[in-house]
Amino acid sequence: MRPPLVPWPHTARLGPATTPLDPGHVEIRAQDPLHEAGTWLAGELTRLAAAPPDGGPAAAPPLRVTLRIGEAPPEVPPADGIAPDRDAPDERHTVTIAPGEVTVTGPSPQAVLRGAATLVQLAEGTAGRLPLGRIADGPALAWRGLMLDVVRHPFRVAEIRHVVDLLTRYKLNVLHLHLTDAEGWRLQSAARPGLDATSPGELITRRALDELADFAATRGVTIVPEIDLPGHSLAATRAYPGLTGGGPAARLGYVDPAAPEAGAFIQETVIEFARASRARFVHVGGDEPFGMPFEAYTRAVGAAVRAAHDAGRRVVAWQEAVRAGALRQGDLVQLWIGAETSIDADAKKAALPEAAHPLVDQMVALFALAPADGPAAAAAGLPVLLSSSDVLYLDRPYAQPAAGAEGEARRARLGFRDYPAKTLREMFDWTPRSLVSGLDVRIAGVEAAIWAETITSFDDLAFLLLPRLPGAAERAWTRERTSWEDHRDRLEAHYTTWRATGWGAAFRPATAG
Repeated sequence: MRPPLVPWPHTARLGPATTPLDPGHVEIRAQDPLHEAGTWLAGELTRLAAAPPDGGPAAAPPLRVTLRIGEAPPEVPPADGIAPDRDAPDERHTVTIAPGEVTVTGPSPQAVLRGAATLVQLAEGTAGRLPLGRIADGPALAWRGLMLDVVRHPFRVAEIRHVVDLLTRYKLNVLHLHLTDAEGWRLQSAARPGLDATSPGELITRRALDELADFAATRGVTIVPEIDLPGHSLAATRAYPGLTGGGPAARLGYVDPAAPEAGAFIQETVIEFARASRARFVHVGGDEPFGMPFEAYTRAVGAAVRAAHDAGRRVVAWQEAVRAGALRQGDLVQLWIGAETSIDADAKKAALPEAAHPLVDQMVALFALAPADGPAAAAAGLPVLLSSSDVLYLDRPYAQPAAGAEGEARRARLGFRDYPAKTLREMFDWTPRSLVSGLDVRIAGVEAAIWAETITSFDDLAFLLLPRLPGAAERAWTRERTSWEDHRDRLEAHYTTWRATGWGAAFRPATAG
């Protein structure tokens, strides 16, 4: 069986000979630019030293680990896609394991950190003995992310930091924070302080977001904040009724650009988010403008995009925004409406009060336009970020029974019921190119998404994210199309780490499948 590495590397030439590893007896030597990578690796090995793997030696000779800046492995192609940062790092690296010594080399601190993550996984999964050989690796795509909804469940900053650590483990490099929605506005606003009272939980201050971005950078992760406009704005319109022009609010709310206060609101808040972003991008939302006339939607999206550009940021927007014709070269279209998306209008209306029936009709009409969004992005020369709800929305219910009564209780409660349940195999059975089959479009990257309508705790998040997030990470990182059986077998050893690192509520199927 292959070593339990996830994502699977580009090449791994590891022989039967081994060198002993005692995590408590490792000497780490890191060049100055690699201080953060060395600190992270030391922390992970300290954790392992407190709980040595079964069958590992009680005390092995010291192992020397050298982290250094060097050339990228020539056999690994450069990443395709678009990186979230202005200076896109080359993440290709090598991990060379010889008797008593490991060397991790790459052309950037991020590259060396990725190699260190590989070393940690080997240390966790090989029972105290590292196989000798060489791993040469690098990502297929430059943008590999997770969108986390921190509005519908107000995750604390400490919990978001814990998510960042999980992304580092699986070589993901973007955390897209969905910070505004109909339910509230999580990011403190100097421009519009009335929004602060709408936060459903702990308000995320600008200082806290800056500190989170600093922390994420040490883990090789870029924070991309999202302000969701003009739809999903009921919290904003309640705080500032002048944003609606006095008309009846749509079910999720929208900012009406014809209202006297709307233009200044869009400009001020988008600029605030753009300046809060350390990335070269800011996300301006644009999804599900239910009840909004198309001309008004076009004006509002145009205003948001212009404000972001004026603040020096490129734009990411959900796919509906391509219909407004406001996106420009350098912007990204995030394709999220899966090919399997369909709405049974009669059944949905039967489950909702009559007052909500117009929303259903609006949903049907808007989703009917979705198949044209990808071709529109291609025709405009706009790269696409892949977040298909078919396989990358991780709040989808599980189709397989869970191991244990507690797992089954969570499975019955968690997951957005508009999405039919799927097995782990079905959620893994795709490639980036298969999601845009037939389209001549540039793929910027892959981003999984986790929405929090059904989440009530951090353990609920763990249950929905794991083990599906590592599968998305492998599809974004690994050029080889690995099989489900191979991925499943490699992932098995990771459950022990999840239990040890606060992710013990991860979904575990009752039987392998």
